[in-house]
Amino acid sequence: MPDYGGGGEYIAFNTAKSLQMRGVEVQVLTTGDPTITEYEGIPTSRLKMPRHRMNLAAAAIARAAEGFDLIQTFNYHACLPSLVAGRRIGKPVVCTILGLFQQAWNEMRGRLVGPIYSAWERFMVRRRFDRIIFLSDYSRELGIRLGAPSEFSLVNSPGIDPERFKAVQKDTYVLCAGKYERRKGVYDVVEVARSLPNVEFRMAGWGPEEKQLQAVAPANVRFLGLIKGAELVDAFSRASVFLCPTRAETFGIAVAEAMAAGCIVVSTIPLGYEGAVVRPGDISAMTEAVRLALSDPGRTSELGARNRAKASVFTWERNVDFQLKTYRDVLRDSSG
Repeated sequence: MPDYGGGGEYIAFNTAKSLQMRGVEVQVLTTGDPTITEYEGIPTSRLKMPRHRMNLAAAAIARAAEGFDLIQTFNYHACLPSLVAGRRIGKPVVCTILGLFQQAWNEMRGRLVGPIYSAWERFMVRRRFDRIIFLSDYSRELGIRLGAPSEFSLVNSPGIDPERFKAVQKDTYVLCAGKYERRKGVYDVVEVARSLPNVEFRMAGWGPEEKQLQAVAPANVRFLGLIKGAELVDAFSRASVFLCPTRAETFGIAVAEAMAAGCIVVSTIPLGYEGAVVRPGDISAMTEAVRLALSDPGRTSELGARNRAKASVFTWERNVDFQLKTYRDVLRDSSG
């Protein structure tokens, strides 16, 4: 922050903010404009370089970490230089895995470059961090299959603030919220909408595919643009169904928010919600799941209420409790 690309920045910022609110001294080292030395009260140091160059910043990380007990890092570009820096100055390193996309890289980068990104992910998760934190059980399982050490691989889901979402009268529309890019499965949303011409679909977001999506979307798709705050909360709260057909995700903050808003969820992300888990790219299964979700208003209301209850666990209070316990365990192990 203030640079923002999606859920990764949201998680890193709220991790720092939650720790600070518990009395932990936090200093953020990132890339960007060096004249910005704090964000919402969090001290920051910014290296004037593209974010990819962070992979070569081990020396800068080591200097910044000298006076601290522990380095908390995130993939992609900060985790490996943080590990090098930590080993150099004798500081433990905890890595949170924000992205683990594997085969989806082929679609995003092509079949020549995509496998290189996949191999890079495998290399990262196999490193001997003091702890590796995954955002969900299913992403931890993937990490372990890729070679992450199971004994040091933990799960700590991010928070959302469920209290923002109030029970209101639902409207009969399907919401999709997130970045307009192929990895998010946004063209699948368009195809599902085409299969259900009498159902209204609303897409909230931003991103490189916006113009192309608008050009191919049928008339029953309404583009809301990048909405925030109360407007976004209202869009979630009034939607009956939330459709999230992403091709690769480690958690799915928007899915957790949809649960808190009382939506039935149709998604490729297995977060334990009421609704349907579908395979990436399976348009017919998505279409049928949306059709079923809208076919019985009473059932829609009942399942939405169950999702609201399930979403109550996704809080930053619970997240920071886990984070602090992990740090204490790591510091105890490193001192012993």
